[in-house]
Amino acid sequence: MTREQAKATLISCGVAEPTDEQITNYLNTVNGEIKKEKDRADRYKADADKAAELQQKLDEIANQNLSEVEKANKSTEEALRQNAELQKRLDRMEQMNKLAEKGIIGEQAEKLIDGDGKLDFEVLGQIISDRENAAKVAKEQEIANNQGNPGGGQPDPKDATPEDVKNAESITFGAAPKDAQAAFDYYK
Repeated sequence: MTREQAKATLISCGVAEPTDEQITNYLNTVNGEIKKEKDRADRYKADADKAAELQQKLDEIANQNLSEVEKANKSTEEALRQNAELQKRLDRMEQMNKLAEKGIIGEQAEKLIDGDGKLDFEVLGQIISDRENAAKVAKEQEIANNQGNPGGGQPDPKDATPEDVKNAESITFGAAPKDAQAAFDYYK
């Protein structure tokens, strides 16, 4: 996930102006979730290997009395079952990783993928709706914060003096007396 994708995701989640620190923290969280899912997949693989080894030992004990054809059929069936189970787990982990790259992690991701590894479209629709609502609220807040206060501001100090007073202040008749400023201040 790039920083731009992370920033876009944060904005869609309601963060109006994500800082570099918020973007970094978000990316660290996403990468942590991805690593956690990969570690979990590795653990599942190790458990599957152990289970396969134990199952093989159990099969050897059970197969001592079976004919060669029956043994081959049974081992083939077991291998196919294990392969299908491991493939299902692997597909689920890959989907979880892809969702984490898109910013869908944790409980949302768990709900989105059912036990068979299929997407639950109702949950996906809810996630999209929540993100759109958060983006809408963030945009409304941004617009509201950038607007002035209509009809509620203070008048401009330059406009406080009416035009007729400005005109009267500028008129002088003849030469201005020495104490003109004092006289002028007297009438203010």
